[in-house]
Amino acid sequence: MLSKTLYVQANPNTGEFIYNEMERLCKRMFGMKITPASTLEEADFKLLSDEQKQRANLKDAFSLKVTSAKISIHANTDVALLIAVYRFAYEFGARFLRPGRSNEILPSLSEEDFEKANIQLDETASFAHRGVCIEGADKIENIVDFIDWLPKIGMNSFFIQFENPYPFLKRWYEHEFNPYQEKEPFSIDIAQQMSDSVDEAMQKRGIVQHRVGHGWTGEVLGYSSKYGWESGVSLPEDKKPLVAEIAGKRELFNGAPILTSLDFANPEVTKQLVDIVVSYAQEHSDVDYLHVWLSDACNNICECEECKKTFPSDQYVDFLNALDKKLTEKGLDTHICFLLYHELLFAPEHAKIANPERFTMMFAPISRTFEKSYADVDYKNGIPQTEAYNRNNTVMPNSLEENLSYLFSWKKAFQGDGFVYDYPLGRAHYGDLGYMAISSTIYRDIAHLSKLGLDGYISCQELRAGFPHNFPNYVMGSMLWNNTRTYDDIKQEYFASLYGNSWKTAVDWLQTVSYLSSCDYFNAIGERINLKQSEQFNAIACLADSMVTTISKQISNETGHIANEWLLLSWHREYVKKLSQALREISCGHNEQAQQYWYEFLDFIRREENNIQPNLDVYRVIEVAKNYAGFKL
Repeated sequence: MLSKTLYVQANPNTGEFIYNEMERLCKRMFGMKITPASTLEEADFKLLSDEQKQRANLKDAFSLKVTSAKISIHANTDVALLIAVYRFAYEFGARFLRPGRSNEILPSLSEEDFEKANIQLDETASFAHRGVCIEGADKIENIVDFIDWLPKIGMNSFFIQFENPYPFLKRWYEHEFNPYQEKEPFSIDIAQQMSDSVDEAMQKRGIVQHRVGHGWTGEVLGYSSKYGWESGVSLPEDKKPLVAEIAGKRELFNGAPILTSLDFANPEVTKQLVDIVVSYAQEHSDVDYLHVWLSDACNNICECEECKKTFPSDQYVDFLNALDKKLTEKGLDTHICFLLYHELLFAPEHAKIANPERFTMMFAPISRTFEKSYADVDYKNGIPQTEAYNRNNTVMPNSLEENLSYLFSWKKAFQGDGFVYDYPLGRAHYGDLGYMAISSTIYRDIAHLSKLGLDGYISCQELRAGFPHNFPNYVMGSMLWNNTRTYDDIKQEYFASLYGNSWKTAVDWLQTVSYLSSCDYFNAIGERINLKQSEQFNAIACLADSMVTTISKQISNETGHIANEWLLLSWHREYVKKLSQALREISCGHNEQAQQYWYEFLDFIRREENNIQPNLDVYRVIEVAKNYAGFKL
C-alpha cells in the first residue's frame, strides 16, 4: 500500500475537515494510506491556505500541482483549498453529480495511476459570490448534504434566511401538504439544535455565511424572525405607531409581521431597527454577510403625509447610513447586504450610501421570466426608462429589460459590490418538466453576468431540486467558477456520468419535455387559456407513454448508480405524465377535468415521497402549483 504524509495549514475549524477529506479520497480512489506530517517541509502532500476571510471582491483561487507522486496545493481561502481538494479528485475522474456522499462517483485506481500523474492548475473563480439560499421544506440531512456539495461543484456560499432555518425544517417535519406522512417531533429547541449542526457544517468547510434577510421589520414589532412567514398574530396597541399607514389604518399586513412595512417617518422606527441589527451583529460575528431587508410584500408602503414625500428607497438608504454609523461607533466591521426588490427596485431620488465599502447590493428580480436569459437582452437599445413610482400601485415587471432598467438606475447611485439573487430553482423549474431549458437559461445568464456589472450569483431555491437530475445546480457551480466553459461540455460530462452509455437517449427525452413545457405558464406569466400550450402538454403525456419500454430496458441493463438513476427517471416519467395531463386541461379551460388529473398527481407524489425525498420537494411543488398554476387543494 502506498503511504504518504499530509500537512494542512488552514483555520482550525476547517483544517481538520480538509485533512480528513483528502485522506478519505486518496484511500477510496488509490488505496493510499495517509498519515499526518509533523512539519510542512517533511510532507509529501502540502495543502496551504492563506486563511483570508472572504470579503467583497475577493475571488477564491488556488494553485494545484501533482508531480513525482507529490501534491502541492496553495489557496487564498479555506474554502478555495477545499474546492481544490475536490478538483484534485475530479482530475482523476471523480464526479459529484448530486448532494450526498452516497452519490459520489469515485473511481478505483492504482498506485501507478497516481504516481505517473502530472497536473498543474492555476485557477481563480470567475465570480466572488457563488452560492445558494435555502427555500422549501427540508430535513436536517438535506441541508447538511447540500452544504457538503457546494465546494464539490465550485461554490463557496450558503444563505440561511432568518435567525435559523426553523420554517424550512418545520414544513418537512410536520409534513405540510402531505397527509400520507405522520408529523414528527419538532419544536423551537429541536430547530435550534439542527441550526447549530448547519452552522457547524458551514464552519468546518469554510463556507461563506449569509444570514437573515426579511424579518427585521417584524423584530421591531416584537416578533422573532425565526418564525418566517407566520401569520394570524395580533398587533399590540403600543406598536401601531411604528407600522405603515395604509388606507388610513395601521395593522399587520395580511396578518403577518414579515409582510408588514414600517413608518420610517417615525424616528423611533430607524432607532429601534438600527439597535436590533447592531445587537444581532454583536452576537453573531461569524456571519460574513448580514442581510438587512425590509418587508416581504408589495404595495404595502406607508401612506402617511411625511412618507409620501419621499421614495421608500430613500428612506431605506437613510436607514442603512444610520446603521453604518452605529456599527462604526461600536467598532463592528459587519458587512451588510441590501436588497433591490419590490418597491425597492426603484432607485433613490436623493439619498446615497455614505460608506459603500460596508455594503453589497443584491439585485432580486423575483418576477422575471425564465423563458429568456440575460444573454437575450439588447443592452444598447433594449433597456427602457424605469417606470414612474406609483405608491402602492406597483406592477412587478416580468421582462428582463424592465427588471434591468431598475438595476442600472440603482448602479448610478451605488457603484460598490453586488450580485444577482435569482430564482431559477425557486419556482420556475417546476414549469420546466425536463429541467433542461432552465439549465440552459442558468448557463446563459451566468455567461452574460458581466453585462449586469455584478460579481456573482446566489440562487434562492429549494435544496431538493434534483428531479430527475441536479444538472441546473451543476451548471451553476461550473459557470460561476469558470464562465468560459461550453454548455455542451458540461452537459456531456454530467449526463454521461449520470446515465452511462445511453445518456443521449435520456437527454433527448428530457430536452423534448423541456421544449414542450413552460416555466412561465406554470408560474402564472401570460394568459391562462393557451391552446397551443395545451397541445404541447398533450404531446408530453403521449411521449411519456412511449418512454416506458426504453427506460425499463435501461433499468434492467445497467447496474449500480446508473441503474438507480434510470429508476428515478421512471418515477419522473410518471410524474411528467400526470402533471402534463392536469396542465393540458387547465390550459384549455377545463378546470374540473384539470382538478381530477391534479388529484391523481397529488396522490402519486405524496405516496412516492419517501422514494424521491432528496430530489423532489413535494411541499414546494404543491405550494407553487396552488398559488400560481391554478390548482386547488
